[in-house]
Amino acid sequence: MMGTTQEQGQRSGRGEHAWQDGQQQQYQHKAQQPLNPQQNQRLGQMESLKQSLQDFVWQENALLDEGRFDEWYELFAQDGLYWIPGESGQESPEGRMCIALENRMLMRLRIDRLSHHRAFSLQPGVRGLRVIQHPRVQSEHPDEDGCYTVRINLIYSEYQKQKTEVLPATASYRLRAVDQAWEIVEKRVDLLSVDGYLPTIQLFI
Repeated sequence: MMGTTQEQGQRSGRGEHAWQDGQQQQYQHKAQQPLNPQQNQRLGQMESLKQSLQDFVWQENALLDEGRFDEWYELFAQDGLYWIPGESGQESPEGRMCIALENRMLMRLRIDRLSHHRAFSLQPGVRGLRVIQHPRVQSEHPDEDGCYTVRINLIYSEYQKQKTEVLPATASYRLRAVDQAWEIVEKRVDLLSVDGYLPTIQLFI
């Protein structure tokens, strides 16, 4: 004999709760299982890799904050690129407007200009400062070019002539291992207000 709708609902509810309890116990049992030596080694390698990538991004931002542009420049690969898209969601710099699009040669020219005594637009001196969130490593495996992607959200402030410009942004790095260190293959800075008013940006973000 079939029970009432209410009785059926109660039995169904008890069955669902029992299944959920069983799944939870199964997950807890798996979580409590100790890792074997190979798994522990793999986990340690992943954490070490992640920490190394994050430390590199922290150091890169510190060099910019301190105005150590020559040292910052040396972080870039020979084929390295620094660019700021000119529109939101821009996938590639090719054939599109960019606020900045610089290879190593153009970066070098801009760095030399920063210290040139005839760069009158940079007088009095320009200072920049960043507040960044914790770097996020996007994948534990490199892409087809051997690069790892790391992202940060940041607030960039640039000061000159008693005026401070503030620009929220997201920076994405493609980093490649070379000689037991990291080099920047690409640094992309997406400005939050890219489709609005933008001041002149004198320094690197």
